[in-house]
Amino acid sequence: MRLHAHRHHSVRARAEAAGTHSIITGDIGGTNARLGLWKCLDAGPGKAAQHTEVYSETYPTTAFNTFEDCLQAFLDESEVRSSAAAVRAAALAVAGAVENNRCPMTNTNWVIDGKQLQQQFKFRVAVLNDFEAVGYGIPALAASDLVALNDVPMVAEAPKVVMGPGTGLGAAQLFWDSGYQGYKVVPGEGAHATFAPRGWRQMALTAYVTARLGHCEIEEVACGRGLELIYEFLLSDPTFRRPDNKPTGNTRKLAPEITAEALEGDALATQAVDIFLAIIGAEAGAMALRCLARGGVFIAGGIVPRLMERVKTGVLLDSFTNKTARDRFQYLLQTMPLYVVTNTKVGIIGSREYAMRLVREQELLQSYAESPAGPSMQSE
Repeated sequence: MRLHAHRHHSVRARAEAAGTHSIITGDIGGTNARLGLWKCLDAGPGKAAQHTEVYSETYPTTAFNTFEDCLQAFLDESEVRSSAAAVRAAALAVAGAVENNRCPMTNTNWVIDGKQLQQQFKFRVAVLNDFEAVGYGIPALAASDLVALNDVPMVAEAPKVVMGPGTGLGAAQLFWDSGYQGYKVVPGEGAHATFAPRGWRQMALTAYVTARLGHCEIEEVACGRGLELIYEFLLSDPTFRRPDNKPTGNTRKLAPEITAEALEGDALATQAVDIFLAIIGAEAGAMALRCLARGGVFIAGGIVPRLMERVKTGVLLDSFTNKTARDRFQYLLQTMPLYVVTNTKVGIIGSREYAMRLVREQELLQSYAESPAGPSMQSE
């Protein structure tokens, strides 16, 4: 059976009509919850929209017994109550595992339950893993939000991948949804796969981390604490000890200290950062090959953008293509654009984009429901 063409196009046109909507975005961690109210002028799926954040507030999670109380406090703010249009949807990015639109927070007693919130507040609510939100933000970024590491154009509608070294290592794949005319984000836990070292020094690092932790996942050497482990490994490596590089005092350093010292030219910190960037590049290449990411490979997170001076030496890009090993898939990786994401609000942008997706879906369903007999059907 198929839809009559004239009825189908009529409904679609109504669903894609431009409109102004109020939506809420959320960035919820164990310590703080940042909520924002947006006005969005929407032209429909696949078309440019105009967005303005009219109000935002950050609340300590300890100030409320439940997230429902926190959201109600936000809705009661005078700036939100004075909004002319009712809130249509909310997309909440949370630092935790999401299942069935629900996330029990690990560092607070909050449970973010989209179904319950929707029933209470009477607008659509989606609960996203924080890195899933980053994924939805990637297609909406401007050219000024990215630093290209190679001169390769994006292929329209081709798969994309995004990874984000920070407190942990987030990862997601993006696949084009032709029905929606936008990307669908598929988050994963690939960061917990076993680390595959390259070269004798990374093999020695693997042995060091395994002795410390009992295992060596990719995340253990490709996030903030991973950089710290790499630095500590180099301190313990007798092949690196030189008279002009003897550590003094407390040798344990946090990731921000290591990155700062590397940018100032410290030999040990620089070597640690270069190993770290090589590991990031290799994992980005592996992710790219898994889905042939000719739509782009994007490195987000809070660490790599601060290391652009070292990134520009080529260590990350060379590792991405496995240049030194003349990898047999090097030619394929050279067809995939590689970027560093410099916009720190990409997760908020992704929440905004997903909230607008909820609005569009609701309008489409409403358009079908308002049709006198529903979409007419005809047998083939």
